[in-house]
Amino acid sequence: MNEEKKRIRISRRHFLKVAMLSTVMATIGGIPFIHRNWKLAAAAPALAMPAPKKFPRKPMIAAENEKPGTANWRVTKPAAGQIQGYASATSVTGGDTLQLHISTRTQGQRYDLEVYRLGYYQGKGARQVFSKKGLTGQAQGWWSQQEGRHGLPEPDPDTKLLDLGWRPSFDLRIGEDWVTGLYVVRLTEADGFQSYIPFLVRDEQYEHDLMVQSSVTTWHAYSAWGGYGYYGHYDEETGKYLEYDDDPKNVAVKISYNRPYEQYSGSGDLYLEYPTVYWLESKGYDIGYVTNIDTHLGRVPWTPKGFVSLGHDEYYSRQMRTYVERLRDQGVHLAFFGANDVYWQIRFEDDPARTDGSERREPRLQVCYKYRAIAEDPVEQRKLLTTEWRNINEPENQLLGQMYEGLVSQGYDWVVSNPNHWLYEGLQVRKGEAVRGLVGWEYDTVTNDIFTPANLDIIAASPLVNTKGKKAEAHTTIYRYWTNALVFDAGTIYWCFGLANPWEDARGNVSEIIQGVTANLLNRFVDVQQKES
Repeated sequence: MNEEKKRIRISRRHFLKVAMLSTVMATIGGIPFIHRNWKLAAAAPALAMPAPKKFPRKPMIAAENEKPGTANWRVTKPAAGQIQGYASATSVTGGDTLQLHISTRTQGQRYDLEVYRLGYYQGKGARQVFSKKGLTGQAQGWWSQQEGRHGLPEPDPDTKLLDLGWRPSFDLRIGEDWVTGLYVVRLTEADGFQSYIPFLVRDEQYEHDLMVQSSVTTWHAYSAWGGYGYYGHYDEETGKYLEYDDDPKNVAVKISYNRPYEQYSGSGDLYLEYPTVYWLESKGYDIGYVTNIDTHLGRVPWTPKGFVSLGHDEYYSRQMRTYVERLRDQGVHLAFFGANDVYWQIRFEDDPARTDGSERREPRLQVCYKYRAIAEDPVEQRKLLTTEWRNINEPENQLLGQMYEGLVSQGYDWVVSNPNHWLYEGLQVRKGEAVRGLVGWEYDTVTNDIFTPANLDIIAASPLVNTKGKKAEAHTTIYRYWTNALVFDAGTIYWCFGLANPWEDARGNVSEIIQGVTANLLNRFVDVQQKES
């Protein structure tokens, strides 16, 4: 796992060079350049958000985590093509049937299937909700980083799209009593090789204090399963990973959800989301989980007090951004516990028609031309170009309060800058106090431009040297929108590791300061009577 994380981070550093050379965007004196022939974008287009209405309340996270947990949910012998799979949807609800598309390397290979809900569970991290033993595998093709594609269709020569179309292997009935949350299917074949298929259970019956979003569009963006992804490709002869700047035409601009995740035994970027989930559930917050496909489709019928973005929430469709901005417009508080969020605009080529959130089918074909968008994206409306949001005059600081600036090659200390702010209440911190190694691998910073909220508070300013050799600062910020909604941006992808370390690895960044700031923020979200100091 550590080697794979290293590869992804290095790939991002090299990829940043392309952004520096991009003719689409320039930075002058720290102010984003706005193309003179482009008008400021109007309000986001029609996305029918359900009108706020009251739903019955049923907090269930605390009671769920009192049930017996298990530590035996992890992959201990990672598969490299022996068994792999993907789900027919990223998000389901009680009573749905989720189709699992599974392939074993050899026809008839036996395997076991176990389903776990992830949470705290007395520190064990998961609870088993279903198992099925002795299933018969179908050989539908396989791929590994080292050995390439076997028995799979060829990617499209122009877009590098790979859509597997595997036959369904197992129909998983979602229990009516399965509590909203992150779930994984663990597949174990007869020789002990294992992989995951992740999915999420959402709640459409009850209202919750916090809507917690899993960023599956970014999970797919970083996956090069089958050979190609947004960031590069695997050379078929050598197995070497070649990044965007090595061969910019040999990257995908379209990716299918009908393929496994490459990262971490098929679990996607779960490693960046699970620590926050583990901590939130240990505290018993009233949570309803969604994916950003749910926000894209507008199919969450209830309105929370606060919205929380997990992990690395980089890739947003127009509909996703509109949904989140309209939550803010309704006075819903927002928290982004990462960095480099809301950076690229995407769209879905197979987007189902929807007007009222009633559409059940999920889109499965994600499009992002990125640095090639100006020249190659065939979309007619410029505001829908799959490029950086800042390139269409809708920079991310309009929403977040600050902007993505760059990468670091090591974890830098996170440094308190405003110890008297209410977010530090009860923590007894001093100016300059640091949390070791919390800033990485990407960071945000405040810019002096017309899009930065005038009432933005900087609560942490962390000196660093980025991968361009520039001395800079990473910031953690908060502002209050005119609807009274608070908007918090952590400004570092590693925020989750300040909350918990359920992976039990060597990061060692768990901090009472980060836990305290997060608790003060979320308690303010759910308790409107609490006063600011």
